[in-house]
Amino acid sequence: MRRGDRATPWTLRRATGDDARAMAAMHVRAWRAAYRGIVPDAHLDGLDPEARAARYRLEPSGPGDPETWLAVDGAGGDVIGFVTTGPCRDADLPGAGEVWSIYVDPGRWRGGVGTALMADAVARLERAGFREAVLWVLTDNARARRFYETSGWHPDGATKTVPIGGQPTGETRYRRTLGGAARPLSSPVMPGHAPDPLVIQTERLSLVSMSLAFMRALAAGDLAEASRLMDAELPDDMAEDLADFLGYRIPDLERDPSWQPWLGRSMVWTHEDGRREVIGTIGFHAPPDDEGRVEIGYRVEPAWRRRGIATECVRALLAWAEEQGVHRFRASVAPDNAASLAVIGAFGFRQVGEQMDEIDGLELVFHLDRPGSGGA
Repeated sequence: MRRGDRATPWTLRRATGDDARAMAAMHVRAWRAAYRGIVPDAHLDGLDPEARAARYRLEPSGPGDPETWLAVDGAGGDVIGFVTTGPCRDADLPGAGEVWSIYVDPGRWRGGVGTALMADAVARLERAGFREAVLWVLTDNARARRFYETSGWHPDGATKTVPIGGQPTGETRYRRTLGGAARPLSSPVMPGHAPDPLVIQTERLSLVSMSLAFMRALAAGDLAEASRLMDAELPDDMAEDLADFLGYRIPDLERDPSWQPWLGRSMVWTHEDGRREVIGTIGFHAPPDDEGRVEIGYRVEPAWRRRGIATECVRALLAWAEEQGVHRFRASVAPDNAASLAVIGAFGFRQVGEQMDEIDGLELVFHLDRPGSGGA
């Protein structure tokens, strides 16, 4: 994985009762920053962290209780965000899951914390067996609504009015499917035909396998031919960014063409006018090794970051690998790549060591063993 923006790293962990005061202080800061101009100032200015801390339910006592996870600053140990999930509380959606709340410290907005928390929430709801989930957002909170929509959530038409600070305040419900919709569906499959292993369809993108011809054209600097073969517009600096990748993968494919579905894929975004654009790359370094493990890597173009793209594509590629019977994964990330550390942390990767890469320098090494792997 490439190095991301330099920022203080963070970790995700389960909240306990001891975290209530720190959570509440951050919660109040987030309310005052996010809801100023939406909620009466007098109400925001009068928020009491101690009273809020007393209302949290951080020690689940049985099935159906909400569960809260924190984003904790890696330097000072401060709580910089949290997300709470549980069963849906709406009577018209029995059996659905819900993101009860998600907040990030204003000083860490647009730093990938919210994306990591949301990815963690979605993954936990999926593991709990929910097939769809909802969340409620203040109707006038445009910033939050943009974040949810770029994370795969959509308004489902339900609204309500709640009193906040003595003022009627509108809320809008968002919904998304889980599990099946987050898994790669490949191209549309007609009866009697096998899915195309070279195209994985995510919620918003197509992950298109790079052919040997495409790689050769890109390595030769023939961007027009590479664009034609990918059927998409390419970043001007794509060949330069992938120079090391192409130096390894072209010989791999020349030696064994069957490796292609496991190697590099273009993240292809289709615009409303039908124009297709490559906005990043993702793939495994090779087919499964002798232990049945594959190493994942990705890169998202800078203009497309902080929109949940990496999380969406990693989820889809891991799911595709599991459909091929692979349940063991590896990732190597630079210690200062906070965004990528958050993404893989949300999927449950655990650090097992470190290595010195000849190109990228020091990297932390992570493993993920999912059910069916026989691993720990």
